[in-house]
Amino acid sequence: MDSGVGNGYAHYHQSDPYNAARSRRKSVSAPSPVSEDEELLNGSGSGKKRRKGRGSFSLPFHGGRRRIQPSGWFTLPQIFRRRRSKCLLIFALFAALVYGFVLWKRTYEIQLEFSIFSRKWIAEEIDSLQPLKGCFNNPSPRYNMTQHLAPRRHMLSTGTSLKRGMSCYDFASTIKPEPEAALEHVYYHTYWRSDLISFGERQSATFLAFLATQPLTHSTLIVWTNGAESLSANTHVKPFLERWGEYIQVRQVHLAELAQGTGVENVIKGITGDGGIYDERAWVDGDAVRLLVLWNYGGIWMDMDQLLTRDLHPLTEEEWVTQWDCYDKPYFSLNGALMHFHASSPYLCEAFNIMSTSPLPKPNTFTWGSHLYAKLHRHLIAAGVRPFAVLPWCFSDPRNCRLDNRFPDPFLPDPGSFTGKKWDDGEGGKSGRQVLEERTSHIYTIHLHNQWAKKFPKGGWIDRLLEGYKAQVYRVERYAESAGLVRGGKIALGGR
Repeated sequence: MDSGVGNGYAHYHQSDPYNAARSRRKSVSAPSPVSEDEELLNGSGSGKKRRKGRGSFSLPFHGGRRRIQPSGWFTLPQIFRRRRSKCLLIFALFAALVYGFVLWKRTYEIQLEFSIFSRKWIAEEIDSLQPLKGCFNNPSPRYNMTQHLAPRRHMLSTGTSLKRGMSCYDFASTIKPEPEAALEHVYYHTYWRSDLISFGERQSATFLAFLATQPLTHSTLIVWTNGAESLSANTHVKPFLERWGEYIQVRQVHLAELAQGTGVENVIKGITGDGGIYDERAWVDGDAVRLLVLWNYGGIWMDMDQLLTRDLHPLTEEEWVTQWDCYDKPYFSLNGALMHFHASSPYLCEAFNIMSTSPLPKPNTFTWGSHLYAKLHRHLIAAGVRPFAVLPWCFSDPRNCRLDNRFPDPFLPDPGSFTGKKWDDGEGGKSGRQVLEERTSHIYTIHLHNQWAKKFPKGGWIDRLLEGYKAQVYRVERYAESAGLVRGGKIALGGR
């Protein structure tokens, strides 16, 4: 009996299984899977509702297979693309940061300095004020008090900061020699520790600069040392002594002898017996030598690492030290690398009193140097005594200021510009090189801060300066020979 079941198998015949299976496959609907996004694009509504409304089903071996990709899984290309995007983003942010910093730096100026000082040390060494010894009440007969109180022809201290632009160099140019003023003989003192570094060509540049810039008939350079015999025989010193011995001398330093009769006589005797005053940088002994030498002989002290650029005689009407730099550091404001005091100066007498009543200096410190000068300056003002003068920073150390007005590094090739002007192209005005040469004629010394192992670049601005000095010394030698002023191989220009 035939059944009327409408199940899609009406043509099934058990006697023919092959045809029955083929008929079954044809009658079964196996649609290709359609994504929900495609249904939405075709306007057919929700994919889920569409599937629910159909009565057919798909067999796993008939339609297209769906690719299963669990959420959070990525293929290698996708991972690489994501990492590349992150790298590009980081690089873009870094580039934007650098560009922003450059723009910010063009708008703003960065001035940073960080120092740590003990509050106890500040209270004891800086803020404490002790009464003066009274050296100005009873000065030495060797000291000319009338000269000390006499009116000044030149103003050496402005009383204001000179760190902006070219103001310091401009002020230095206002100090000019007085043609009608008689020149006094000035002794220039310096110090060389022969046991630390060998005296070489770099050091001899100090001799060359002295001979080329100072009026030799009224000038004498004395090199104090702890090894006079070996220094005099040095191959870089001996030729100067043989030719210019009238103006350059080498003397053995005896601190105990120099300290006799001073307030530090017992202090020096107590610390020089075992060599304790001679530290590895020659700071403590160097500070003691300069004060004692000036007390005994008077004159100008200059550290060995300085190149004179101008006659210092116009500065000698006052006693002075120099400014450390243009920033006025609170605890390093004064420098003794270049200083001037008369023999038996009451200022030095008061300095010896502070040295003898204070703790002994530690090696490689500024206790008898910068700190001493600042303390003495404060004590004088507190006692109502006119203090010694302080020369502006650029007079002796034109490197110690801002990037836009400091002198170029003497140990590097010439820069591309100076004070905002191209080095070799003035564009209608002075070039940076010409401006530097002009400013060099305004200042008095160039402080090289030791750095003895470094050399001046060939053809650099310092090298050209020294070549000019050599030419000047050569002209003086030719003049002396033609005028019959050479005796026994030594040049004697007269005037002393």
